[in-house]
Amino acid sequence: MRVRGSWVAAAAIVAACVVWIGSGLIGGDRRPPAAPAKAERAVRVGVIESRARPVTARLDLTGTTRANRAVELRAETRGRVAEVMAEKGTAIARGAPVARLAADDRAARLARAEALFAQRDIEFQAASRLADKDYASRVRVATTRAEREAAAAELAAARLDIARTGIAAPFAGVIDARPVEIGTLVAVDDAVATLVELDPIKIEVEVSESAIGGVRVGTAAEVRLPGIGSGAGVVTYVGRVAAPATRTFPVEIEVPNPDRRIAAGMTAEVALPLGETLAHPVSPAVLTLSAAGELGVKAVTPGGLVEFHKAVPVREDAEGLWLGGLPETLRLITVGQDFVSAGQPVEAAPDTLLAPSPEPASR
Repeated sequence: MRVRGSWVAAAAIVAACVVWIGSGLIGGDRRPPAAPAKAERAVRVGVIESRARPVTARLDLTGTTRANRAVELRAETRGRVAEVMAEKGTAIARGAPVARLAADDRAARLARAEALFAQRDIEFQAASRLADKDYASRVRVATTRAEREAAAAELAAARLDIARTGIAAPFAGVIDARPVEIGTLVAVDDAVATLVELDPIKIEVEVSESAIGGVRVGTAAEVRLPGIGSGAGVVTYVGRVAAPATRTFPVEIEVPNPDRRIAAGMTAEVALPLGETLAHPVSPAVLTLSAAGELGVKAVTPGGLVEFHKAVPVREDAEGLWLGGLPETLRLITVGQDFVSAGQPVEAAPDTLLAPSPEPASR
């Protein structure tokens, strides 16, 4: 009976150990349970309530002035320059003489051609009268007629050669270059002078494919030239073939230049109105880029989430940059837009520094 009691005591001890080990008291993990994660705090951003307003869209471009017409006056006959009537840089009228070549033996050749023609004409008249009386053949009449026509052609060529010794301006303009002097020997097609027409003057600009549809011939343009001032012009040409490298279209603006103060080759700033549209006036500092690299702004939805809006610059003036392509009203993020992403919850607070006036200026 004593042996049985010992087995019972041993079994009780083993059971107690099992319970103890199972409870984690030996080698167990005594770390307290993890505290629940705190909710992430929303980023605070500054916003303004922006409403679109009607504004005249404007395309601001930079171009280059060029002469309305430019021509290189070339010699049409050979000879020595005998007289120069127009100095480089001087303005001349249409038809005004620029230079004259020496006549040399042209007068003698003209006299010879005149005498030969007179002779051939007499021979033809005589042959015709004899043929009428059957004293000369029709072949003789045809021969003398051909000889007279040949003499007439020589006479006309002699007169034209003399006329070509004088070089005149085909239109009113300014002599921009004159590579010859008195005594210079020129051949046919040698340059004698360069004549440019500066009134009116043209301004060449390049317009992107996204804006070319709004440009029309006859559109009024605002022009500003450094050192000269502002003026008005009109679109006279809109290209319809884009440059392969830039995908831009050439546009020409014509500007009056009666005093010729505007020279060819100057830089010009051009503003082309493209019609009225709705746009938001903003500070350029609020602009941001989307993940795809698109230019736009960020706003806050009624649910407190950030949303990105692609925007199109319409014009820039004293009120700032005007952006089109946006909703008519939006809560525009003006502070912190670079630190939040589309779809992110934010806490919006009014940005009083950039808030628009309650009575915006009418346009």
